Amino acid sequence: MDVERALLARIINDQSLPLVVKGRITPEFFRDDTLRRVYEFMLDHWKRYTQAPDLAVVKRSFPSYDWEPTEHNIDYLIDALRDRRHMTILYTALNEAAGLVVKKDDPEITQKIHTLLGEALLRANSEVSPAVDITNEEWGVELINLLEASRNNAGYMRGIATGFTGIDYATGGWQPEQFIVLMGLPKALKSSILLYMFLHAHQQAKRPLFLGFEMSSMEQGQRAASLLSGISLTKIMNGTTTDAEHRLIKAAVRRMVDRRLFCFSEDITNGMTVSGVRAKILDTQPDIVFIDAAYLMQSEIPKIDTTSPAAMTDVARSLKQLAQSTRIPIVVTVQASQTRAAGGKLNAGSAMYTQAWRQSADVLMGTERILRGDNDDEAGDVMVKVRVLASRSGPYAESDILWDWRSGFVDEQTAYGAAPLQGDAA
Repeated sequence: MDVERALLARIINDQSLPLVVKGRITPEFFRDDTLRRVYEFMLDHWKRYTQAPDLAVVKRSFPSYDWEPTEHNIDYLIDALRDRRHMTILYTALNEAAGLVVKKDDPEITQKIHTLLGEALLRANSEVSPAVDITNEEWGVELINLLEASRNNAGYMRGIATGFTGIDYATGGWQPEQFIVLMGLPKALKSSILLYMFLHAHQQAKRPLFLGFEMSSMEQGQRAASLLSGISLTKIMNGTTTDAEHRLIKAAVRRMVDRRLFCFSEDITNGMTVSGVRAKILDTQPDIVFIDAAYLMQSEIPKIDTTSPAAMTDVARSLKQLAQSTRIPIVVTVQASQTRAAGGKLNAGSAMYTQAWRQSADVLMGTERILRGDNDDEAGDVMVKVRVLASRSGPYAESDILWDWRSGFVDEQTAYGAAPLQGDAA
């Protein structure tokens, strides 16, 4: 089937040009020069007369072409043309990269190829992603439905629950296109809280992707095993579990593996750029993405210091754009600056390197360690305060969380408490 000709025939026969324009199909999507001119003619006619040309008008300008009706669905034809455009952009970039490979004397060849392919992925996603604009009528209907659903289900989770009641009540859970930043000083359990959210998302029948740049997948796996089984992390790490404990751990891990798909990644070579993360999203198709230590990611701006404020600003803004373009929530951890956190208490401006983390975040959270004298052992009983410091659409909130790695136990100090992972695994 000639997708281009079929799409144009469909437009002519049922006046569906607005749907095609809304699908962000541009003349560049057409390979055939004449068919591209036909589409440009249609767009120009629509701009001049506020309607698509009918068959008689098109035949008058292009008398040698036949426009037989097609039975193919208009959405199918739009998707087919979009997929082909995606392939064309990537194929062109691969050909250009192959041409660069032969230039063996170029010391920057690797960086040039990396930049070329990264730009191609970004361009493909930008051009091919469908528009999300809605008319005033559609907007009104959707908004009223949302308001009624919220009123009829007070406290109902609109997104993916974090597992912490206080945070969920304030945020409604993590929702499509949101960029969530969790910052904290060292030893404030940022990575542990992120892992807990990952496991809780998985137990909600979601497919989560976890990318870590500080711990290996097996290190994160040991912590997950402790939380899922209720067995001491220290015993798991040094291999001193009893036979009964070992069986409990294996059973908990097996249940997690068998239930539904998830993905841990420690690919620091390909995953440390936003383009690399995008590629993993395309490959694994997750419902939500968790990135531990996003401040270690690299900007794709050529010849820039990877730890500079400009580089981190680019990473933060690009991750926000990635959440919007993929329409899934992305949750990251970043370091807080000791000098911007008086007495260890965080504020919205406490992030290290750049304020773009705060500016780009839909929800900015902070985690603070509550020191309690001698009873404060990171390998055992730890108390942290998790606070919503800024939110575009929700109130501020905070929760005190007791974390005990000696028993894989997490308890939110509220009337409801954290959602238990062990209960789901049992």
